[in-house]
Amino acid sequence: MNSNRYFTGALLALTAMAAAVAPASAQTSTATLGRAPWSYMHTLLQKTILKVDVLTVDICFDAPTARRFAALAGRGRITGAVADSVARAALLGQRAVARIEFRRDVSLGQFLDGVDQDQAKAVAAGLLADTTYRALSAELPGVYAFLEKRGIRDGDQILYELAHDSIRVVFRGREGRTLLDSRDAGRERRNSPLATWLAPGSDFREELLESLQRDGARAATRPFADRCRLRPTAAGSE
Repeated sequence: MNSNRYFTGALLALTAMAAAVAPASAQTSTATLGRAPWSYMHTLLQKTILKVDVLTVDICFDAPTARRFAALAGRGRITGAVADSVARAALLGQRAVARIEFRRDVSLGQFLDGVDQDQAKAVAAGLLADTTYRALSAELPGVYAFLEKRGIRDGDQILYELAHDSIRVVFRGREGRTLLDSRDAGRERRNSPLATWLAPGSDFREELLESLQRDGARAATRPFADRCRLRPTAAGSE
């Protein structure tokens, strides 16, 4: 199997490239997310016939978005038009936070190739504008040039904070250092990670939607919200 598919689209939201903000702010402003029924999704991405673990994705939504999910997903398996409606409800929400944690090393080239492939799926599904896709594709190599030699390592984490029409991205290395902390504006850019993960044909959509019913419905009584925060690392803590 092509190794570029190990992480298809997982890091699309790494497109923020404006002023840095304090790392603690995301933890404070997102504390209530993922605590209402139907407000949480999770997936473990695995590749190859040996089921190699690649990364995890955890997403926590605000209560109004969770209520929209409940109305759509509480009647049976989420497929077809219902799945499309859940994806669009996620894009219409006001606030969400997500965390990726890598379970294996990834090169910058592999990452960029995977991002491009799942961006295209989001465009085809009408979840991401083609103009936004083209702009992000042109910007990403320069923004993540700091990963050219280092690469992405097992244990690295990325935090995405989506609030109204802005997106904040924090890339924390497994050694505890924050390598990127930036913010970008615009609803399309803000929605880019959700559009990629929830697009038909993505490697994440099916399990995320299954998790919404399996785990999300119990979010009010389980500590799922903590999974959407940056985990303490070996070299530091939150």
